[in-house]
Amino acid sequence: MKLRKPDEPEAVVDMTPMIDCVFQLLIFFMVCATMSKVDQTPEVSLPIAPKAALQEDLRGRGVVNIVPLGTPVGGTATSEDQPFIIASQVTDEPGLVKAISERLQAEPNLRIYMRVDRNAEFKIVKRAIRACANAGVFDIIFGAFQSESPGGGT
Repeated sequence: MKLRKPDEPEAVVDMTPMIDCVFQLLIFFMVCATMSKVDQTPEVSLPIAPKAALQEDLRGRGVVNIVPLGTPVGGTATSEDQPFIIASQVTDEPGLVKAISERLQAEPNLRIYMRVDRNAEFKIVKRAIRACANAGVFDIIFGAFQSESPGGGT
């Protein structure tokens, strides 16, 4: 009489914890990607410049958006009194100085990335630069698209 060995159970890997980790990582990276784009108002059409430099790392830079007067942003139209957008809020020059000053206290090495619409008036840009200076920030860069051809234009 031949004896049979008892059947051994097969080793099974439970995939549930691995799937949970993958979904958590996916959500983490989606949130991080969204947070890095929060301050870039889509209503701003950046100008095109033939000598525009490639964008540097913008972490540590406060973003100030300037759109043409009357442009609706978040249900509020920008006006002569409130032409600036910072942290998705339409504000005036004193509000811009206050917001930059508060962030400067939290981040002493704050630098400003100013995104100015190609149709915005320069007097508004000048007021934004003055607000940055009054808040104590003097390192400002401006956003622009690089033109396709070396002669400029698209």
